[in-house]
Amino acid sequence: MTAPRATRAAALLLLTALLASAQSRFASYAGGRVHYESYGDGPEALVFIHGWTCDLTFWRAQAPVYENRRSLLIDLPGHGASDKPDIAYPLEFFARGVEAAMRDAGVERAVLVGHSLGGPIAYTFLRLFPDQVKAIVLVDAGVTVPLDTAAYRSAQAARYAANRKALAGAPGVKYFAARIEAMFSRNTTPELRDRIRSRMLAAPEYVRIAAVSSPSQLDPPKPGETYAIPVLSIQPTPSGPDTRTASLRKTFPGVKVENWIGAGHFLMMESPDRFNRSLNAFVSR
Repeated sequence: MTAPRATRAAALLLLTALLASAQSRFASYAGGRVHYESYGDGPEALVFIHGWTCDLTFWRAQAPVYENRRSLLIDLPGHGASDKPDIAYPLEFFARGVEAAMRDAGVERAVLVGHSLGGPIAYTFLRLFPDQVKAIVLVDAGVTVPLDTAAYRSAQAARYAANRKALAGAPGVKYFAARIEAMFSRNTTPELRDRIRSRMLAAPEYVRIAAVSSPSQLDPPKPGETYAIPVLSIQPTPSGPDTRTASLRKTFPGVKVENWIGAGHFLMMESPDRFNRSLNAFVSR
């Protein structure tokens, strides 16, 4: 057996052993059942929240982290092996699915690790269940704080209407596929690209649309509302002014930011060793 083949075989054996040790479970919530994997034991955990039209397998490269710490990997409602009701999917619906998994697993407090849409979901979870959040890690994810103004509501309604139109039908599949391609970088290998494409394009159209066009029913936060919890933001280096960091600091004044030159949207899959080092260091502090 050549060295590369031996390495692949060893990696496959490790993954097989890891999956065998994981506990695949379903938790009940308002919209049905949410699927998750549980690693380790204890009331505090890392909780991995994937992005739009993804699933918990997008965190597989983080196995060296979650196999050594109490962790939950969650298939958000409408995604992966979770139930997929044809309903609205506002951020709070996803957040309550996360809470259902935590409650089912006996996790009382978590470090939420949110990629892409998982970031706004983590923020919404924090607003709903502040005592259950120890820290947040944002992975190429921004946080938009809703405003209690007519102008904000009008702009949001227009944006959601545009999303529904752009993502519907056969033209919507083509548009969506182009959006996926734009998320890649030169660090995204052909194998990764194929895996990401296939899983994201497999998401039901109604979920794909509803996840980015369902307005929240939560009241907007109070003006100037901030959180003192530790927050780490890992993101590709912005091509222009870093408006995301400026926005994050309005809500999380102590946020620590890592800008990765040349990274793509799926940076935790592109550079897993680097990502895992950053995550472990943050959590260890």
